[in-house]
Amino acid sequence: MSTAVGNKKSELEDLKTIRFVVSALFDISVEKLGHLRAEFQKNQRFYIDISSLYSDIKISARSRGELPKKTTNVVRRVFVALTSNTRFYGSINADVMRSFIKQSRSAKDTDTLVIGNTGKSFLEDMSDKLPNVKTFSFAEDRPTKVEMHKFLNQIEAYDEVHVFYPSFVSIFAQKIEQTDITHTASEVEFEETELVEYIFEPELSQVLGFFETRIRYLLFGRVVLESELARTAARLFSINRSQDRADKQIKRIRRDIQKNIDTFNDLRLLESFAAISKWKK
Repeated sequence: MSTAVGNKKSELEDLKTIRFVVSALFDISVEKLGHLRAEFQKNQRFYIDISSLYSDIKISARSRGELPKKTTNVVRRVFVALTSNTRFYGSINADVMRSFIKQSRSAKDTDTLVIGNTGKSFLEDMSDKLPNVKTFSFAEDRPTKVEMHKFLNQIEAYDEVHVFYPSFVSIFAQKIEQTDITHTASEVEFEETELVEYIFEPELSQVLGFFETRIRYLLFGRVVLESELARTAARLFSINRSQDRADKQIKRIRRDIQKNIDTFNDLRLLESFAAISKWKK
C-alpha cells in the first residue's frame, strides 16, 4: 500500500509543478495579449484607410496605363504562408498551412513561400508534398526591420503577394485570412470599381513607387502583428484547457490516494476485529 500511495503522491507533486508552470505561462500570455491587442487597435482606422487608398492608386494607375510594363502576360503572383517558429499554439499553424496548400494547388502561375519553422516542418511531414515551395524564417516570430526589408526585397518583383495568416476574432476564436498586401484588383473588381479621379502631386508613378515599397512594409507589418495577436490568443486558450485538465488529474489522484488510504485503514480494522475474535475464542 505504501508503495502505491508513494507513487501516487509523487505523481501528484509532478502535476502540481506542471500546474504551477502552466499558471505562470497563462499570466505571461494574458499580459502579452493585452499589449498586443492595444498595439493592434491603435491607429486601426489608419490601416484601413491606407489600404483603401493603395487600392485606389493601383486602379488609377491601371486605368491610365501607368502601371509598370510586364515582359510577359503571366501574372507575377506569390502565395505566402505565415507561421510561427515555435509550437504550442493549438492547431492555428496547421490551419494556415492547410488553407495555403489548398489554394496553392488550385492556383496557376503562382509561386509559393512558407515563413516560419512550424510551416517548414508541416511541409516535411506531408506525404503528398507541394512542389517547389521556398521557405524563409525570421529569427523570432516578429521580424526586425532589417528582416522585414530583406523579405520585402525578396518579393518585390511580384505584382500580387497573397499572405495566409491567422486573424484575430476574439480570445476564443481565430480564423485564417488571405490578403493581398499589394491590393491588386482583379479584372472583375477593376470593372466594378467606380473610378475616383485624383490629382496626384508628385506624379502618379512616384506616388505608386512609394506605395509599392513603404506601404507594403506597413501593411505586411500589420499582418505580422495580427498573426502574433491571434497566436497568443490561441495559446491562451490552449493553456486554459491544459489548466483544466491538470486540475481534473490532480482531483483524480487525490481521490485515488484517499481511496487507497481508506482501503488500507479498513483492512487494518478488519484485521483488528479478526484478532479480537480469535482471542475471545
